Amino acid sequence: MTEAKTTPAYDNKILQKYSKKTIQNKEQNKVAFLAEADLPYNKKIPLLAVSYPLTDKNNVSILQDVMNGILEQPVQLVIAGIGSEKFQTYFTDLAEHYPKKITILPDSGENKRKIYAAADILLVSSDSADCVEEASNAMAYGVVPVMPPQSFAEDYNAIQERGNAFFYAKGSAWGLFASLIRALENFRFPYDWKNIQVSAMED
Repeated sequence: MTEAKTTPAYDNKILQKYSKKTIQNKEQNKVAFLAEADLPYNKKIPLLAVSYPLTDKNNVSILQDVMNGILEQPVQLVIAGIGSEKFQTYFTDLAEHYPKKITILPDSGENKRKIYAAADILLVSSDSADCVEEASNAMAYGVVPVMPPQSFAEDYNAIQERGNAFFYAKGSAWGLFASLIRALENFRFPYDWKNIQVSAMED
């Protein structure tokens, strides 16, 4: 059974509650999360998240296809560690090679909410039910998804300054990478990024 969607304004499991009007308080959760994970904090470096099961059904292999390129960017990555053995092994090995860039948490409802509260961007590898649910849950916490098109989100248009996600064609690893680069370019502008986050939190 799917739990009712939690919002950061009423979540007792996160360090600092926040809402659309106090979106700046979200950063306190990121600072605390990274300290707990023994990762360095830099406000200019976004925290990427993968919080759905690491399985073929969720097309996680497209993340593998572009992971080297992703890790060449100024980013950090948190993963909720559940899924098939091959993907768990892959990401565990990756975390050992990049100890200051990647952390893996046990999969639990509480850990997911801590991830939502801390993360800036959700990497969504598919439009499967698992991935769509995670995108919706994360957006309620102001996490901006890079994902295949969904009716509950709008692809960000920098000229119109509208949108709350960065879309790519389903199944396209390089499309995912290109959309992530678009997201990273916008992350460099804190005011604009806060507006995207607030838009993501809107129902």
